[in-house]
Amino acid sequence: MKTKYISIVLALLLSISAFAQHNEEVTIEGTYRPKVNKVDKIVLQPETPEQKFEMPNTETHLMDIDRRFPLDLEKLSAQSYSGKNARMPESTKNFLMAGFGTRISPVFLYKHNSNLTKNLGLGVGIKHYSSWLDIKDYAPSSFMNNAFEIGLTSSKYKNVQLEGDVYYKNDMVHYYGVNLLNHPLTDEQIELCCPKQIYNTIGGHFGMAPATTRTGEVNHHLSVDYHYTFDKTYAREHSVETEYGLGYTQSWWGNKSHPQKIGMDLGFQWEHFASNHVEYFLPVINQWSLYLIKVNPFFEMGDEFYKLHLGVRLDGVNRVQNGDQFLAVCPDVSGSLFVLDKKLEFYAGLNGGRKLTTYSNLITENPFVGRKLSMLAQNVKLGFDGGVRTNIGEVVDLHLGVRYRHTDNDPFFVHDRSVPEWQGFPNKYDVVYDETQLVSVLADMRVKLRDGFTVDMGFAYNNYKMTNEDCPWHRPKMEGKLKLTYDVNDKLAFNTTFLYQGGRYAKDWNNGPYWMTKYPPQYDVVKLKDVYDLSLGADYRFNDQLSVFAKLDNVLNQKYQLYYGYPVEGIQFFAGLKMRF
Repeated sequence: MKTKYISIVLALLLSISAFAQHNEEVTIEGTYRPKVNKVDKIVLQPETPEQKFEMPNTETHLMDIDRRFPLDLEKLSAQSYSGKNARMPESTKNFLMAGFGTRISPVFLYKHNSNLTKNLGLGVGIKHYSSWLDIKDYAPSSFMNNAFEIGLTSSKYKNVQLEGDVYYKNDMVHYYGVNLLNHPLTDEQIELCCPKQIYNTIGGHFGMAPATTRTGEVNHHLSVDYHYTFDKTYAREHSVETEYGLGYTQSWWGNKSHPQKIGMDLGFQWEHFASNHVEYFLPVINQWSLYLIKVNPFFEMGDEFYKLHLGVRLDGVNRVQNGDQFLAVCPDVSGSLFVLDKKLEFYAGLNGGRKLTTYSNLITENPFVGRKLSMLAQNVKLGFDGGVRTNIGEVVDLHLGVRYRHTDNDPFFVHDRSVPEWQGFPNKYDVVYDETQLVSVLADMRVKLRDGFTVDMGFAYNNYKMTNEDCPWHRPKMEGKLKLTYDVNDKLAFNTTFLYQGGRYAKDWNNGPYWMTKYPPQYDVVKLKDVYDLSLGADYRFNDQLSVFAKLDNVLNQKYQLYYGYPVEGIQFFAGLKMRF
């Protein structure tokens, strides 16, 4: 199933992806709220960041596809690239994007930003996307997504930057994952095994960071996030996450324009999950509470030709699984060496640490998970990142890297075997955990030519070593991306994106529900069809205020499955308008 397409398909179409951040036309923020621009830890008296809410990407670059296939790459060179043909966005208070799709599916995005005072800004965002006609590529299906957010940000208040927002999200998905031609079901059976899933999230955020950093002064930054996620079947999650950091900058030696810094980052996260489900025909209440404490002292220094970060991370959790210790100690060391007038960067680092597996993250990635879940704390025992970034002639950005992760409690999606007996096949997902070792080889290149033609290429090869499971279920061995953008003139632009994923496997139970199976349970390892996804888009600007767009998704009409049993939609067409005022 198109995991991120249906569960948060609005975000896939309209929100901001990591790849979109490298678009030359506009700077992108990942959500409605403006992030506090944390000052560089080794910068002396930086300028006060400009007060504004960033507007969304206004090109039709099919961000839904990018979000469905997030390559773990970085389009970063030693020096940020700025092409001669780069266009800056016009300042605007309001942005509106509206259109329809082939299934009479409306898409709508509105964003407003304005200054209430000289230093206080207001931001408002509204999103909607839904299907008015059933999706019948595999089985009749429907979805609807809504989001609203409002926030305030202060560029300077008593020498600090402040930001805060509240938001609400509503996601509905009714996608069967069952081929009704092969497995005819009654309406009652459909509602039982394929219920309409509705997820709601209410949350808020507060952030504080120094507006300036001066040598000899202690600076602080603070952020607090809370969200409450619940569904119609009484699964619910509370989450609180707080981060606090302090640092002291001083020129103990060397060039005074490159001072050194000592500091400490502290973090606290609390998760509580509860749900009701039926097991052996009896109601069962499933509850988990976890907390994570992070302590990270560090020292930083740098100069024209290098930067160095030396630290250690100490993480503690309240639950112990698989022999984990309560306290985990991991390195936090990284450094870069700049040569050729900062056009070439060599970097390397060791890292690790714990991360809580949360219900909200699971349903965002796969909206078809059941409620009988175990929430464990992932633990990266050791991580390594190394590689090289370079800029060639202000035309080519190139990144080559290698990564290693040794992780305890790495989560994977598998079919849930506790399905009704009459059904005889699974259509929901459970989460299993395993100890894994991952080696990834990454390559990423961006070429910008003077005639308005831009090429983005990315490739990743992932080699997993599993401890208990046969395969890294649903995770690709190879990923690739090719994006071409061509600006014909100031009014007309075309783009195309081709995405590939290969080497994905799924676990398929082949002998019915768990109460009917032999021991050990029997299953088949199913190789999923490789992903070949081609999309086309175009934009035409009438003037600075009005433009129209058109896009074709999945032009090859491929019926690949992001999750076993849930194929993506076939070819789709969207068209609409965008306004700035």
